Amino acid sequence: MNNEVDTIFINGSVITVDDNDRICEALAVKGNRIFFLGNSTEVSKLADSNTAIFDLRGRTLMPGFVDAHCHPGTYGVIQFQVACGPDEIHSIKELQQAVARKAAETPSGEWILGRGYNHLSLKEKRHPTRWDLDAAAPDHKVFLVRTCGHIAVANSLALEAYGIGKTTLDPKGGKIERDQQGEPTGVLLEQAAMSFRMRTLPSDLDLEKGLRITNRDFLALGITSLHDANGINPAEIRVFQKGVEEDWIQIRLYLMVRSSGTENTLGDLYLQTGLVTGFGNEKMRLGPYKLMLDGAGSGASASMKEPYHNDQNNFGILYLTQEELDSKVAYAHLTGYQVAVHAIGDRAMDMILESFSKVLTRYPRANHRHRIEHCGFLDRTHIEKIRELGLVPVLGVPFLYELGDTYLEIFGEKRLEHIYPLRSLMDMGVMSCLSSDAPVIQPNPMHGLYAAAVHKTPSGRTVAPLEKVDLLHAIRAYTVNGAYASFEERLKGSLEKGKLADLIVLSQNILETPQEELLKVTVDLTMIDGKIVFSKVDKKTEL
Repeated sequence: MNNEVDTIFINGSVITVDDNDRICEALAVKGNRIFFLGNSTEVSKLADSNTAIFDLRGRTLMPGFVDAHCHPGTYGVIQFQVACGPDEIHSIKELQQAVARKAAETPSGEWILGRGYNHLSLKEKRHPTRWDLDAAAPDHKVFLVRTCGHIAVANSLALEAYGIGKTTLDPKGGKIERDQQGEPTGVLLEQAAMSFRMRTLPSDLDLEKGLRITNRDFLALGITSLHDANGINPAEIRVFQKGVEEDWIQIRLYLMVRSSGTENTLGDLYLQTGLVTGFGNEKMRLGPYKLMLDGAGSGASASMKEPYHNDQNNFGILYLTQEELDSKVAYAHLTGYQVAVHAIGDRAMDMILESFSKVLTRYPRANHRHRIEHCGFLDRTHIEKIRELGLVPVLGVPFLYELGDTYLEIFGEKRLEHIYPLRSLMDMGVMSCLSSDAPVIQPNPMHGLYAAAVHKTPSGRTVAPLEKVDLLHAIRAYTVNGAYASFEERLKGSLEKGKLADLIVLSQNILETPQEELLKVTVDLTMIDGKIVFSKVDKKTEL
């Protein structure tokens, strides 16, 4: 056996996530590939004087996490905007104070942007209004996005800047909230908020600054691949490419192109280029054509067949009619794209399954791997149809940890019995993967593993206990299944000879960690392409 290996890891618990869920002691890396797995004695024999040796001392070595749906650019950029999350903001008064502090350091007339508030977590249990923000920053345009990314609030100067007033009609697929006199309150839902966000895109410089933060933070969390669900525009793809070429983005990228539901969007223009899903290489690859069908679960805008528990007049919002959805899915499918549709509510689920069924019946295509993003409310009939059509659900199970209490409030416990049904899908043989949708929630995959295995909310309440899975299945959903969703399971996602050396070392043996303590597990080392890109220690032998 050739002994010229670059790195070995010994004396650990190596979770391979191969077809047999093999657990071994040690692993060797040669170049950018996994070279050998076995016991510590076998692997130690491969070392020479130039080999880096890591003594795991019982800790877990496993594949790097694949976050199959997140927004890396947004995550990074908001780190230098107004922090509105539940850790920082507990009331509208505190939100006003945060905006006022930002206004004090920002020239008059410029934009103040922020993200992360959850109105149901605020003391007042309501959205802030334009008048709340006017009081905090009367001389600035203010635009704050709710944690879900589907709802936002703008102050008066911001509304005026984009011509939104009393006579402005609601956009298709969106809503402008109004008071009893018909005046916009500043709260914008779905397409009304999305179109506003498109007008406040970051500059190339800010996007690069943000993506550097994302790369740093995600590597420290053990994320080695991500699927960008933002929907690339020319500026984003230019900065992504720059980051990959200059090696300040080490995380592997799978980039969606997005249609907002309106005509002539950037996503639709990509369909005309001749490029299709899979174009690129192992570092940066073109992914699915993404469609928005409904809203957010925690924002009470996902499209439901029955009204929301806390609002009997609310059934959610749809971006497209069935005919429009059918047309867009068919066009992207026939162009050669993998299609990914954001659908959370059960009404939206009916629609997308009807659409996929029509196009795959009329124009069958092997190994299409069309995706349903988030895939919240499914019944057995939905799951059977998903299996029949060969679809890939990209589940929002990790939402349950951070947003579970909000779900209980707006949906009620009964309707959540099978929310994000990873167990049911698994039992019926459906390949499903997990994602954070960061910055909707924190990108930490340990939150996702905890949610999948424990199903408890921040307050300690249990949600959908029948959908719990064991830890190995949760890890599979966050690794090799994510690679499957990007057609890359033969390259990465499990630790097997010949696969890319994308792996992580955890702070302890995760299989011996009580499930209630999973949130305490951290990452000690991250390796991508055989290179260490994050480590808590300086000397390799001290790991």
